[in-house]
Amino acid sequence: MRSQKHIQFVALTVFLVMTLVAAVPFWLHRSTTASMQVLRSELEQQQRLDNILNALRDAETGQRGFIITGNENFLHPYYEAEQRLPAAIRVAKGNARSDAERADIWRIARVAELKLAELDETVAMRRTAGFASTEKVVSSMRGKAYMDELRRLIGIQQARTEARRDRLRTEMLAGASRSFAFSLGATLINICALGALLIVLARMLRERKQTARQLEQKAGQLAEAVELSGRHNRELRTVAGMLRAIEALPSSQDTGPAVARGFTRLLPGVGGTFFALCNGETTLCRLAQWGDTSSQPEKVGLDDCWALRHGARYRTTGYDEPGCGHYRNRAGDEDHAARLCIPLVTHEELVGMIHLEGLAHERSVREEQERLAVTVGEQLALALGNARLRESLRRQSVLDPLTGLFNRRYFDETLKRELARSRRMAAPLSLVVLDVDHFKRVNDGFGHAAGDAVLRAIAQLVRQSIRDCDVACRYGGEELVILMPDCMQEDAARRAEALRADIAGAPPMHDGAGADVITASFGVAEYPKHGPDAESLFWAADKALYKAKREGRNRVVAAANT
Repeated sequence: MRSQKHIQFVALTVFLVMTLVAAVPFWLHRSTTASMQVLRSELEQQQRLDNILNALRDAETGQRGFIITGNENFLHPYYEAEQRLPAAIRVAKGNARSDAERADIWRIARVAELKLAELDETVAMRRTAGFASTEKVVSSMRGKAYMDELRRLIGIQQARTEARRDRLRTEMLAGASRSFAFSLGATLINICALGALLIVLARMLRERKQTARQLEQKAGQLAEAVELSGRHNRELRTVAGMLRAIEALPSSQDTGPAVARGFTRLLPGVGGTFFALCNGETTLCRLAQWGDTSSQPEKVGLDDCWALRHGARYRTTGYDEPGCGHYRNRAGDEDHAARLCIPLVTHEELVGMIHLEGLAHERSVREEQERLAVTVGEQLALALGNARLRESLRRQSVLDPLTGLFNRRYFDETLKRELARSRRMAAPLSLVVLDVDHFKRVNDGFGHAAGDAVLRAIAQLVRQSIRDCDVACRYGGEELVILMPDCMQEDAARRAEALRADIAGAPPMHDGAGADVITASFGVAEYPKHGPDAESLFWAADKALYKAKREGRNRVVAAANT
């Protein structure tokens, strides 16, 4: 009777502890969700401020083009910015979380309004007083001071946002640590309670031999379970390490060594080959081999493997089962027995395949190997799918979808980096700006499809003419830029002239449905000869470009020494 009370007490203790442990993930989820909501709100507010800054940059770009050329078409981004800014500033004010933040946003709004007023003044002056008078006003650097102040204020907001995000991350980590400590303590209590329960049961059944034998059997099963659990834990650690390594790699095509190491540790004595989907192809490329395995082909088609055909694992264990087309005999083997092909599929998309050889002949061991391989394959497929998605997003974030060249965002970052390198190495850096002549006539006369074809063709000629270290970008519209590290202005102008001749001599584009001849104008500037920073260097190349336009187009003009 007393022992039964002890058992009931221990069982109640275990139940209460397990209940508390079950409540920990719920509490952690609520805390994490609240923190994520705050983080999302911070990021959205920062994006609104960035949008304000970007709108002013667009407006300034339009103003600059109009001042230089007097062409009203350059003012389209300027007018769009004037329309977008009031709403953007109003939303940013309305989403301020504190009085201090609201005051900062009011200051940002004030500087933005001053910058717009400065832009209005210079645009109006260009219309009435001409380029020379306007250039003097612009040279006063008042507009630049407004933009610098705006960047500083937004930078302060960004620093505060980052500090708040760091604090939230620290709080989340602390909460996770507390949850882990609580779970660990509860687990130890559970273990102690279960140990006490076993002692009580042993004392009750000590004199019963049959029960003793059953307890011995249970002890053996428990030891077996502990061994199995330990093996599974080791497998999980190995798989986790492999997945972390894959996640850290820059490309899914570099995952071969990490997969080979993981399978070598998980299935010792079993050889294998890892295939992954080739970039831009519908075949699988061999990325890694390990263990005592046959020489697999470099590429495998989807029809060369039964597993790929049916979208499910395929195993062969004897002569009477048909082998896959990519099967090869290992040295000393006369058959293709004990092989396994596992397709790697995530979200119904094939990303690769694992081919294993030399599986155990004993059925139970082979089934355990197969179970482990399939489980790891599922995790590997998900990791590969995520890696391919990251690659795709990375490419989309820096490439212009029409021309395949880098976009303006990538150019701005690269220009700053290359300028820093040129300062450090005391090396020249040339910037080439090119603009397609009469591009509006192509669009108006032959349609936007013809215009797009012209841009793609010119982009292809640019790619063929640059070095591996050069960076070609679509800056906007029909304007392209080429960054040439370790290249003086004379060499850059000579290369630009060769590119200009290639463009002018190219055959009619867009399947003969476009203009017969396409030309482009070029402006060339060199750092530090024509500017100590990115803005002044681009300004010098841009001025040279517009000089080429004024002098009749289809020519290369080098910026004059300042």
